[in-house]
Parts: sequence; C-alpha cells; structure tokens
Amino acid sequence: MGKEIELTTAQGERFQAYLTGSDESRSGILILHEWWGVKPHNRQWADQFADAGYQALVVDLYDGRVTDDAEQAALWMREIDQQATDHKLISAIEYLARDGRKIAVYGCSFGGKQAIHASLLKPELVDATAIAYCRMETDPSKLANLQGPVLAIYAEQERNWPDKQHDFEQAMNEAGKQTESVSYDAAHGFTNPTSPRYDEAADRAAWQVVINFLQQKLAG
Repeated sequence: MGKEIELTTAQGERFQAYLTGSDESRSGILILHEWWGVKPHNRQWADQFADAGYQALVVDLYDGRVTDDAEQAALWMREIDQQATDHKLISAIEYLARDGRKIAVYGCSFGGKQAIHASLLKPELVDATAIAYCRMETDPSKLANLQGPVLAIYAEQERNWPDKQHDFEQAMNEAGKQTESVSYDAAHGFTNPTSPRYDEAADRAAWQVVINFLQQKLAG
C-alpha cells in the first residue's frame, strides 16, 4: 500500500522510512518501532492509519537492522546513537508537517520512549502523542515543553504497573499538561502480533482508543 522512501537530516545523514497515505491528508502520524527494528506489523500499523485518513511514516531508527532475538534487540537499544536518532526524528516530523499538516507521534515499548522524546524535540510541530507500555518520562520540567496532549496505554501485567501510570500522571499534572490513560489486563508487547504476549482483544481495544484520541486531538 505504501512505499519505502529515503529522507535526509539537516546534517546530511540519510535514513529509510515507510510512507503511506495521501499527500492530501490534513493530519499525519509518525510511527516508531519497538527494539526489534522495523517489522511488518509496523508497516501494517501505518497502512491502518492511512485507511483512517492519515499520512503515516514509519522511521527506521536501526538503519535496516531487524531481529527476533531479545538479547540482540536489547544491545541495539542500549547502543543507539541518540544524537543521530534525534536528527532522524526531527527530519521525519518536519517532513510530515509540511503544508501545515497536524502531527501525532505513536510508539510502543522502545518506540514509545522515542515517541515522547520526539514530541519534546519538536513540540511546536507535534499536536498529540500516543505511547504504549514504555519507559516514561517523569521530569515535569521536560514535560512542560509539550504542546499537545499525551495518550498513555499501560499493560497491567507489567511488574511496575500501576506505579508507572501514577508517576507519569503526577509528572504531567505538575507540568500542567493533559494526559489520558487507559490500561489493559495484558502483558508488555500485547500490541505486537508476532509476540507470544500478543493479546488480540486488548490490541483491538487499544487501537480504537488511539484512533478516537487522534480524531479528537487532530481535528480541525
């Protein structure tokens, strides 16, 4: 449905992305992959967002590397060059935001952490952020820079829930920012159809919550 494209950062660094949806769409969504790298389900998410009327962009933060091995994925995540990643995130947001398009950022797990980070890199261009079962930013002084609301989706079977939800909500409240929360009796990774922890019912429910959130926050 979509196509692979190459983007270039302001620093001249080239990177790959998957683009889908109409150039006429008035809203766009940046999708950030989990620690596995860009997998088919990440492109499927983008295609689903395109079906809902958005232009969607999946950015490859791993430069083509993909794995099913958790130890390898963890190593790549730990060793990521965050500065180079920031250049990609900024360029991707600016690409989607061309022609005055409203923008949201979405990610799960590692992708969720990078999603909130991306929204803080270019807050003036990001109108909403949706994140799922990820490491949360809890520094109110940083969160105060957000310009749009955050939807946070939690996996109740994670050991640090509900403390994770409480701490993020408290930090967002101290920052004076809007957050919406929803949780499911599911494990970390429940939106990933290739994961043994995948929960189809929770995934479908969370997906509808994300769509409703975006329709509300990116309207107009």
